[in-house]
Amino acid sequence: MFRDVIEGRYPKKIALKDGSELIVRPLASGDRDALLHFFRQVPEEDRLYLADDVTDPNVVARWCAELDFVYVVPLLGLVGGDVVVDATLHREKGGWKSHIGRVRLVVHPKYRGRGVGAALVKELIDIAIEIGLDKLDAEFVVAQEHAMHAFERIGFVKVAQLPQHVLDRHGAAHDLILMVYDLKGEAFGID
Repeated sequence: MFRDVIEGRYPKKIALKDGSELIVRPLASGDRDALLHFFRQVPEEDRLYLADDVTDPNVVARWCAELDFVYVVPLLGLVGGDVVVDATLHREKGGWKSHIGRVRLVVHPKYRGRGVGAALVKELIDIAIEIGLDKLDAEFVVAQEHAMHAFERIGFVKVAQLPQHVLDRHGAAHDLILMVYDLKGEAFGID
């Protein structure tokens, strides 16, 4: 389903706030080394909260080898040929959450605050609307205040905080923050 939506849409050029150009395109099988290099430049304190060890070549190789675009759309943002942002839209295969997408985003430290993350999240929002999803979820830990504020500026709303709900890569427990973007434009009824 995702493949039909992204076919012919990319690569796409987006002008950034600073005048530089971001090239957005789906992850490809040949992107393993560039994506691994990108993740290794992300500070360890940011990687602590990711589900996978993104510095493991086998993890990144698996992602690049197992592209299906049926339930996951992985988008890259490149500046000057270098990966500066990785964004993914995940959807459930069926069941009670099949109308909800999950957004994940990692931005290179040198490119934070320059609009690259917002540009890719907006791309994922457009794709989610086109395939008929109702809502998008984004998950954070309390320490990710800057990222949460960035998502708030896009239109995500904090709907829940689950105390000591997730473990970082070192096994320490953290509160999980759930933010939601309503693609149908309905109010959440939350103050």
